[in-house]
Amino acid sequence: MSLNSSINDTTPTAIIINADISPITIQITIYLATVFVCLVGLVGNGIIIHLFCFRIKLNQSTVYVLNLAVADFIFVFGCCMVSLYLLCVYNRVETSDQSNTIFSRFGQVLYSFGFNSSLFFLATLSIERCLSVCFPMWYKCRRPEHLSAIMCGVLWIVSILLTALEWSLSREYTQTVYIVISSIYLVVTLAMVGASAILIIQLQKTSMQCRPLKLYIVVIAAIITFLISLVPITTVRFFFSFGLLTTVTERLISFCLVYLCSSINSAVNPYIYIIVGRWKNSISTTKALESVFKNDERSSEGSDLVERQGTDLEHKPSTLRRNGGLGPEDS
Repeated sequence: MSLNSSINDTTPTAIIINADISPITIQITIYLATVFVCLVGLVGNGIIIHLFCFRIKLNQSTVYVLNLAVADFIFVFGCCMVSLYLLCVYNRVETSDQSNTIFSRFGQVLYSFGFNSSLFFLATLSIERCLSVCFPMWYKCRRPEHLSAIMCGVLWIVSILLTALEWSLSREYTQTVYIVISSIYLVVTLAMVGASAILIIQLQKTSMQCRPLKLYIVVIAAIITFLISLVPITTVRFFFSFGLLTTVTERLISFCLVYLCSSINSAVNPYIYIIVGRWKNSISTTKALESVFKNDERSSEGSDLVERQGTDLEHKPSTLRRNGGLGPEDS
């Protein structure tokens, strides 16, 4: 999410001048909590990136998970930069104009870019999982081999273009940009929710042996946490874009909560993977991740085997008749 002129319009300097605004202690506390959460998220996503790059073999799902971890890393890094900048201003730390620009502007760009790319990767991952359950034979046999890598490249480009759109236009087009970007968010989010709902329904029809439960628990849990964090973000975007946040206090408190909620979402994903992978098992982080994402390959093989067996059973009577076996007409 981009709130382009938000921080510049509501810098904490105004808080120090305006006596009507509530004490800044609460806002400082929230930003300190945000920085802590961001640091935890940087460590967690850094571990995921390292393991998938050097320890764990990539497959169709883990390519998206790796790129999602990179997007979350960028997101929490930008969020941490902005929060540190605001903490410095709150505490009247002397900083140069150049450092202010780097921490404020660059941090917000990273924040927007990370949010956009995280949304796209998570939605694509959920749609891929849905396709693997609904069309297992196509997914295993006919799906293009390098589709995941191609899709990731396309999603990074789209994220860059969307972020550039948010930051390249002047304030005169704020509402227009909000409507366009919000429409994109809405379509992608609905596709993600729809794919998740279909995924849950299809899993109920699939035999237990063919279900990679840990993988789907991870995907659904990540989507739920994302949707929870999306509520305050979209609410503040709406209020800010249409001028409904009229006072500096309202804006600052809203931004504090947005940064905290969104940083929690991106920071928690790596720990979801690890906790689910280690469930009822005392194993290393690498083994935990492998237990979650290696099931993807085994489940696809299991789905193919079940479908092939069903096809063989359907054609078996006609095959017996062609080979001279007893058919209904021979009895």
